[in-house]
Amino acid sequence: MNRDYRVSRSCLLLLACTAGACSPAEDTAPLLSVDERLSGGTAGYPKVTEVRPLQYPDDHGPHQKYKHEWWYVTGQVKTRTQRRFGFQLTIFREAISNRPANSSSRWAANQLYLAHASVTDIETGQYLSGERFARGALGLAGASAQPFRVWLEDWRLEGRVDGDGSLEGHTVAATGRFGFELAIRNARPPVAHGDRGMSTKGPAGNASYYYSYTRLDARGTVRVDGEPFDVTGSAWFDHEWSSSTLTAGQSGWDWFSLQLSSGADLMVFRLRNESNPTRDFYSGTFVDAFGNTTNLASEQISMEPLDHWTSNRTGVRYPRRWRVSVPRLNLMLVTEPRLNDQEFVHSFRYWEGAVRVAGRHDGVRVGGQGYVELTGYSLNARR
Repeated sequence: MNRDYRVSRSCLLLLACTAGACSPAEDTAPLLSVDERLSGGTAGYPKVTEVRPLQYPDDHGPHQKYKHEWWYVTGQVKTRTQRRFGFQLTIFREAISNRPANSSSRWAANQLYLAHASVTDIETGQYLSGERFARGALGLAGASAQPFRVWLEDWRLEGRVDGDGSLEGHTVAATGRFGFELAIRNARPPVAHGDRGMSTKGPAGNASYYYSYTRLDARGTVRVDGEPFDVTGSAWFDHEWSSSTLTAGQSGWDWFSLQLSSGADLMVFRLRNESNPTRDFYSGTFVDAFGNTTNLASEQISMEPLDHWTSNRTGVRYPRRWRVSVPRLNLMLVTEPRLNDQEFVHSFRYWEGAVRVAGRHDGVRVGGQGYVELTGYSLNARR
């Protein structure tokens, strides 16, 4: 899904004027709301208007003529003694200009890179997070398809991608308090969302190109406060690019990536209409245990908050538990956070965290795990 681009004006101005990277803590500059950030500034950039075949490994690399792009990996892993962790690394690319950078200067860049990383230590109840910013200059940040590599300083997602989409690589991020270095390998082929990878984002024609690895085997090390833990588990990888903006009236989204104990996977999202919930837009993809995919239309999905949690740091009230239903598939799931406080609060603000899943599919009990992202909520949010 499109991410909640609440970037502080001060850091963006800094990046526009320097070639350095920055890793701000709590930035007190005004924040741009999601609808401000995604409601303009795309003139001169191509829109996603037609289906085009996804091509591997080329599409793992950057698509710089489009305004927005991100590479995103989340997962849940555990030690041999069952201590559990969630992890996230997202690297964003945003075009500063649709004109080529001045090739005579190594400092010149027309691309901005942002990165978010987090670890959820479920046993101790800690959520640890960090962010970085850099221009795509001097080797500080960038992306390539062959070899596949996306990086911002030493935070990176990289590996080998074959022509059939098979992926074998690493994801690495670290700060003073937390870090992870995990080998990842796809357990099933990549999944093209929407119409063969063209994912519609509303009735006004907004769309993106979007694919996922819904099951990756993950193995490596998670570090918390200097202590390393050997872990294994499962991950999810998204790659998406577009120049679209939110449709008028859309204020944020609720996005789910769920891995079920039956071997099935589910991606669903809701784009919220601030004034009229009957105009909310839904979309999704169901992947069965054999890897067969079913695209889900808006009217086939129901997402209902069951209760809420209010952040002590920001005062923002977020939905906590959810009921997600797809009657067409005889599927009903309830998600619950591993920790309530998995709110990312830096220059951006949103809730994104590890969840557990329980429910029924075709009358059979299923469990599972996944990640949920909630954006666009504020102190006066209605839902």
